[in-house]
Amino acid sequence: MFDGVHFGEHLCVVALGIDIDGTKHPLGLVEGSTENTTVVTELLTDLRGRGLETTHPILVGIDGGKALHAAVMAVFDHPVIQRCQMDKLRNVADKLPDDLAKTVTKKMRAAYQAPSAIIAEAHLEALARELEHTHPGAAGSLREGRSETLTVLRLGVPPTLARTLRSTNCIVVDDLDLS
Repeated sequence: MFDGVHFGEHLCVVALGIDIDGTKHPLGLVEGSTENTTVVTELLTDLRGRGLETTHPILVGIDGGKALHAAVMAVFDHPVIQRCQMDKLRNVADKLPDDLAKTVTKKMRAAYQAPSAIIAEAHLEALARELEHTHPGAAGSLREGRSETLTVLRLGVPPTLARTLRSTNCIVVDDLDLS
């Protein structure tokens, strides 16, 4: 997982490893003014230099930031990207009036819990079609990166671990032992 975390007035991009039983392992961090491609690439190349295998497929959790995506694509040979579902929910809801945002969020959450990625994708596309004429920005946001929000479902990750991997929000300051 990679995400920007605020420490007071500072922004750090944090790399967090999660093993098969869901245990979190801080892997590294780098300070920057934003989650820009240069900062993120610096972190990823440092991890590679310290032995992180980047030539084999690896599951990578990121938010929707273009800089994170670009850096992951540049450093990893075969990244399997899981986009943060919580960020996607917020991004879509932010483009809607409050009453409609609640309904759409509820439908998106239900789709993310579908028994298969194919069913989830169909539900999300149907929702995007419902929104495209009255709220095209929300429909576009819902479609952008949609497939990457369903990666853990597509991979058949067990539910307990999938709950952790669906969101980069598992990177919280309280969990990081930075001593």
